[in-house]
Amino acid sequence: MSLPGKTKWLWMPGLAMLVSASVTSKFIQSNTDLTDQIDQWQSHPALSTAVYKSCCAYRLPVNSTPADFQLTPGKPDADSLPAADIWTRMRTGFDFPAVDPDAVRTYIDEYVKHPHLFTQILQRGEPYLFHILNRIEQDGMPAELALLPVVESAFDPFATSPAGAAGIWQFMPETAVYLGLNQDWWYDGRRDVIASTEAALDYLGKLHKRFNGDWYLALAAYNAGGTRVQRAIRHNRNTGKPVDFWHLALPAETRSYIPRLIALRTIIENPQDYNISLPHLLDNRYFSTVNIQGQLELKVAARLSGISLNELQRLNPGYGLSITPPGRSHTLLVPSTVADIFRTRIAQLPQDQRIESIRHRIRPGENLSTIAQQYRTTVPDISKANRLKGSKIIAGNLLIIPVVTHEDSIAANSRTTLM
Repeated sequence: MSLPGKTKWLWMPGLAMLVSASVTSKFIQSNTDLTDQIDQWQSHPALSTAVYKSCCAYRLPVNSTPADFQLTPGKPDADSLPAADIWTRMRTGFDFPAVDPDAVRTYIDEYVKHPHLFTQILQRGEPYLFHILNRIEQDGMPAELALLPVVESAFDPFATSPAGAAGIWQFMPETAVYLGLNQDWWYDGRRDVIASTEAALDYLGKLHKRFNGDWYLALAAYNAGGTRVQRAIRHNRNTGKPVDFWHLALPAETRSYIPRLIALRTIIENPQDYNISLPHLLDNRYFSTVNIQGQLELKVAARLSGISLNELQRLNPGYGLSITPPGRSHTLLVPSTVADIFRTRIAQLPQDQRIESIRHRIRPGENLSTIAQQYRTTVPDISKANRLKGSKIIAGNLLIIPVVTHEDSIAANSRTTLM
């Protein structure tokens, strides 16, 4: 993996299609005007994957309480299943209507031409797949939906499209704000693994009902907007044409969006037919949630849990900076294998040792170079920590100044020696 926030893209041709459509049931009103507005926001043109870029340098965790995402009482908890291969479990839940593989042959060939990259992208989904599949099963949805982030973002939680869509489900900012996924200086709910998954599945469920139980139409609406899909259906009905997905006049990106997902399902169902070796991902819960009171720097949390900063960031991409927001409680996702020791250590950590970075109020006349010199750090480090896209800063704003600790210096020297 490359440096935090500098994603090394593993895209195969046409792999990721931009989608922005997410809502949670608690934020959606049955209001036609609202739905039309959402449709307009979520529909946006397909853009070349070559111009995708990663987002900010440091990502932190979920800004929500564990109670918001408890398993539904009375429904099976996949934690009780034996530790088998997650693909076996996923195949048992495939439920999309059958499609002739020849109808999606072009998209199958795209994946098969790049078997190593295909496998790497699926491997990248390891921290998230168990949780997503759990939630899909709880809601009685087809397991194919667990593969949608492959098409959306190649399972990269730091993915940001030029149009502004972000996270593994690629939500647009306006849609997220209007529908309740919070975004502020500290936190972006579009990147929050748990909150964004809840939003995406809730919205897909509503679209499924809106289009009378047709998952292909629901997915087309998720990509292009419900209003556009309804308009295409109405046109076909008025001209005596079939009104299924395959016969609708939809944007090119939408016409390829669903075939790509079906192609993924086809390969995973029978990988040996395509000479593909799927990564061995256990059917185990990958992460656990830990309650955090007050602010905590991600670098400190990684050290306490005994895992790399990169791994902790990939589990907690929801925070825009490397420090949890002040004035409220939070949850942090950590690998289940280290959850207990992390809870013990964080409970024993004094408050004055939870943050190592410095907050600097920008004064008139200052620039990044002078600030970097003042704190004996570098402009790239400051830019990375604050998600700065250029050198422009505004007097009165705050900057997070990363402080190099003794442990950081040792690690940096070790890396230099090994290079």
